[in-house]
Amino acid sequence: MKTASKIIVYVLIVLALVGVIGFIAKFTSGFTSEFKTFYVTIGDKDIMNVANDYTISKDESLKVDVKYTFNSSENDVSGYSIKIIPNAIEGKDFDFTVDGEVYSFQKETDLSDGFYIEESKESFVITPKGELTDILRAIYPDAEVSDCTGKAYPNMFTLVVTSYNGESSVIINFAVMELPTKVILDKESIIF
Repeated sequence: MKTASKIIVYVLIVLALVGVIGFIAKFTSGFTSEFKTFYVTIGDKDIMNVANDYTISKDESLKVDVKYTFNSSENDVSGYSIKIIPNAIEGKDFDFTVDGEVYSFQKETDLSDGFYIEESKESFVITPKGELTDILRAIYPDAEVSDCTGKAYPNMFTLVVTSYNGESSVIINFAVMELPTKVILDKESIIF
Protein backbone atom coordinates (compact mmCIF):
# COMPACT_ATOMS: atom_id res chain seq x y z
CA MET A 1 0.00 0.00 0.00
CA LYS A 2 2.74 2.46 0.89
CA THR A 3 4.51 1.92 -2.43
CA ALA A 4 1.31 2.46 -4.43
CA SER A 5 0.57 5.64 -2.47
CA LYS A 6 4.09 6.96 -3.06
CA ILE A 7 3.81 6.28 -6.79
CA ILE A 8 0.47 8.09 -6.97
CA VAL A 9 1.90 11.08 -5.06
CA TYR A 10 4.95 11.23 -7.36
CA VAL A 11 2.75 11.02 -10.46
CA LEU A 12 0.56 13.85 -9.13
CA ILE A 13 3.64 15.98 -8.38
CA VAL A 14 5.01 15.37 -11.89
CA LEU A 15 1.61 16.23 -13.44
CA ALA A 16 1.44 19.43 -11.37
CA LEU A 17 4.95 20.41 -12.50
CA VAL A 18 4.08 19.72 -16.13
CA GLY A 19 0.94 21.84 -15.73
CA VAL A 20 2.89 24.75 -14.23
CA ILE A 21 5.55 24.53 -16.95
CA GLY A 22 2.82 24.45 -19.62
CA PHE A 23 1.09 27.46 -18.06
CA ILE A 24 4.34 29.42 -18.00
CA ALA A 25 5.20 28.35 -21.55
CA LYS A 26 1.82 29.55 -22.83
CA PHE A 27 2.13 33.00 -21.26
CA THR A 28 5.78 33.48 -22.30
CA SER A 29 5.25 32.43 -25.93
CA GLY A 30 7.26 29.26 -25.47
CA PHE A 31 9.77 30.86 -23.08
CA THR A 32 10.73 33.50 -25.67
CA SER A 33 9.29 36.60 -23.96
CA GLU A 34 8.33 38.03 -20.60
CA PHE A 35 5.37 36.54 -18.77
CA LYS A 36 2.19 38.02 -20.30
CA THR A 37 -0.58 39.13 -18.01
CA PHE A 38 -2.55 40.73 -20.87
CA TYR A 39 -3.65 38.99 -24.06
CA VAL A 40 -6.51 38.77 -26.53
CA THR A 41 -8.49 35.95 -28.05
CA ILE A 42 -9.88 35.76 -31.58
CA GLY A 43 -12.12 32.75 -32.06
CA ASP A 44 -10.34 30.02 -30.11
CA LYS A 45 -6.81 31.43 -30.61
CA ASP A 46 -5.04 33.22 -27.74
CA ILE A 47 -2.71 35.98 -28.97
CA MET A 48 0.06 37.06 -26.61
CA ASN A 49 2.20 39.23 -28.91
CA VAL A 50 1.51 39.45 -32.65
CA ALA A 51 -0.90 37.74 -35.05
CA ASN A 52 -1.20 38.08 -38.82
CA ASP A 53 -3.40 37.19 -41.77
CA TYR A 54 -6.88 38.17 -40.63
CA THR A 55 -9.28 39.48 -43.27
CA ILE A 56 -12.43 41.46 -42.59
CA SER A 57 -15.12 43.16 -44.67
CA LYS A 58 -18.34 45.09 -44.19
CA ASP A 59 -20.08 41.72 -43.91
CA GLU A 60 -17.45 39.96 -41.80
CA SER A 61 -16.34 41.74 -38.62
CA LEU A 62 -13.46 40.89 -36.31
CA LYS A 63 -14.44 40.10 -32.70
CA VAL A 64 -11.64 40.36 -30.15
CA ASP A 65 -11.94 39.25 -26.52
CA VAL A 66 -9.64 41.11 -24.10
CA LYS A 67 -8.25 39.04 -21.23
CA TYR A 68 -6.01 39.39 -18.21
CA THR A 69 -4.18 36.36 -16.77
CA PHE A 70 -4.68 37.34 -13.14
CA ASN A 71 -8.02 39.10 -12.94
CA SER A 72 -9.56 39.10 -9.49
CA SER A 73 -12.59 40.77 -7.96
CA GLU A 74 -10.36 42.50 -5.38
CA ASN A 75 -8.22 44.33 -7.94
CA ASP A 76 -9.96 46.03 -10.86
CA VAL A 77 -7.74 44.75 -13.64
CA SER A 78 -9.88 45.63 -16.63
CA GLY A 79 -10.10 48.01 -19.51
CA TYR A 80 -8.12 48.47 -22.68
CA SER A 81 -7.57 50.89 -25.52
CA ILE A 82 -7.44 50.23 -29.25
CA LYS A 83 -5.98 52.00 -32.24
CA ILE A 84 -5.76 51.07 -35.92
CA ILE A 85 -2.69 52.19 -37.83
CA PRO A 86 -1.05 51.25 -41.15
CA ASN A 87 1.20 48.21 -41.11
CA ALA A 88 4.43 49.58 -42.61
CA ILE A 89 5.66 46.80 -44.88
CA GLU A 90 8.61 47.73 -47.05
CA GLY A 91 7.72 48.11 -50.72
CA LYS A 92 3.95 48.25 -50.06
CA ASP A 93 3.47 51.97 -49.35
CA PHE A 94 1.45 54.04 -51.82
CA ASP A 95 0.40 57.63 -52.26
CA PHE A 96 -3.13 58.97 -52.35
CA THR A 97 -4.44 62.50 -52.60
CA VAL A 98 -6.64 64.49 -50.24
CA ASP A 99 -7.95 67.67 -51.92
CA GLY A 100 -5.07 67.42 -54.39
CA GLU A 101 -2.38 67.10 -51.72
CA VAL A 102 -0.28 63.91 -51.78
CA TYR A 103 -0.27 61.69 -48.68
CA SER A 104 1.64 58.49 -47.92
CA PHE A 105 -0.57 55.68 -46.62
CA GLN A 106 2.03 54.26 -44.25
CA LYS A 107 2.67 57.68 -42.68
CA GLU A 108 -0.92 57.97 -41.46
CA THR A 109 -0.98 57.99 -37.66
CA ASP A 110 -4.52 56.79 -36.92
CA LEU A 111 -6.98 54.98 -39.18
CA SER A 112 -9.53 54.17 -36.45
CA ASP A 113 -12.16 56.55 -37.86
CA GLY A 114 -12.34 54.34 -40.96
CA PHE A 115 -13.86 51.52 -38.89
CA TYR A 116 -16.97 50.95 -36.82
CA ILE A 117 -15.80 49.94 -33.36
CA GLU A 118 -18.27 48.44 -30.90
CA GLU A 119 -16.68 48.19 -27.46
CA SER A 120 -17.85 46.37 -24.37
CA LYS A 121 -16.04 45.73 -21.08
CA GLU A 122 -14.32 42.50 -22.15
CA SER A 123 -14.42 42.56 -25.95
CA PHE A 124 -14.83 44.65 -29.05
CA VAL A 125 -15.84 44.23 -32.68
CA ILE A 126 -14.34 46.12 -35.60
CA THR A 127 -15.94 46.46 -39.01
CA PRO A 128 -14.55 48.52 -41.89
CA LYS A 129 -16.66 51.37 -43.24
CA GLY A 130 -16.12 49.88 -46.69
CA GLU A 131 -13.10 49.15 -48.84
CA LEU A 132 -9.80 51.04 -48.68
CA THR A 133 -11.07 54.18 -50.44
CA ASP A 134 -14.14 54.28 -48.17
CA ILE A 135 -11.91 53.96 -45.09
CA LEU A 136 -9.74 56.88 -46.19
CA ARG A 137 -12.81 58.96 -47.03
CA ALA A 138 -14.14 58.32 -43.52
CA ILE A 139 -10.85 59.61 -42.09
CA TYR A 140 -11.03 62.73 -44.27
CA PRO A 141 -14.82 63.27 -44.41
CA ASP A 142 -14.82 66.85 -45.69
CA ALA A 143 -12.23 66.33 -48.43
CA GLU A 144 -11.92 64.79 -51.88
CA VAL A 145 -9.93 61.55 -51.56
CA SER A 146 -8.47 59.83 -54.63
CA ASP A 147 -9.57 56.33 -55.59
CA CYS A 148 -7.31 53.70 -54.00
CA THR A 149 -8.82 50.64 -55.68
CA GLY A 150 -6.21 47.94 -56.23
CA LYS A 151 -3.72 49.33 -53.72
CA ALA A 152 -4.62 47.03 -50.83
CA TYR A 153 -2.08 44.47 -49.64
CA PRO A 154 -2.14 41.60 -47.12
CA ASN A 155 -1.87 42.65 -43.46
CA MET A 156 -2.04 46.34 -44.40
CA PHE A 157 -3.70 47.39 -41.14
CA THR A 158 -2.37 46.97 -37.61
CA LEU A 159 -4.77 46.79 -34.69
CA VAL A 160 -2.96 47.73 -31.47
CA VAL A 161 -4.76 46.61 -28.29
CA THR A 162 -3.22 48.09 -25.15
CA SER A 163 -3.81 47.06 -21.52
CA TYR A 164 -5.59 49.34 -19.08
CA ASN A 165 -2.29 50.60 -17.62
CA GLY A 166 -0.51 50.99 -20.97
CA GLU A 167 2.22 48.52 -20.02
CA SER A 168 1.38 45.77 -22.51
CA SER A 169 0.14 45.64 -26.10
CA VAL A 170 -0.98 43.00 -28.55
CA ILE A 171 -0.71 43.56 -32.31
CA ILE A 172 -3.08 42.06 -34.87
CA ASN A 173 -2.30 42.62 -38.55
CA PHE A 174 -5.23 42.33 -40.92
CA ALA A 175 -6.55 43.31 -44.34
CA VAL A 176 -9.86 44.57 -45.61
CA MET A 177 -11.33 42.47 -48.39
CA GLU A 178 -11.66 44.26 -51.72
CA LEU A 179 -14.33 43.16 -54.15
CA PRO A 180 -13.30 42.63 -57.76
CA THR A 181 -13.84 45.76 -59.84
CA LYS A 182 -14.08 44.00 -63.19
CA VAL A 183 -14.37 40.53 -64.66
CA ILE A 184 -12.50 39.56 -67.82
CA LEU A 185 -13.72 36.53 -69.75
CA ASP A 186 -11.26 34.66 -71.94
CA LYS A 187 -13.87 33.01 -74.17
CA GLU A 188 -15.72 34.69 -77.00
CA SER A 189 -19.06 33.17 -76.09
CA ILE A 190 -20.76 31.78 -73.01
CA ILE A 191 -23.13 28.84 -73.29
CA PHE A 192 -25.78 28.32 -70.64
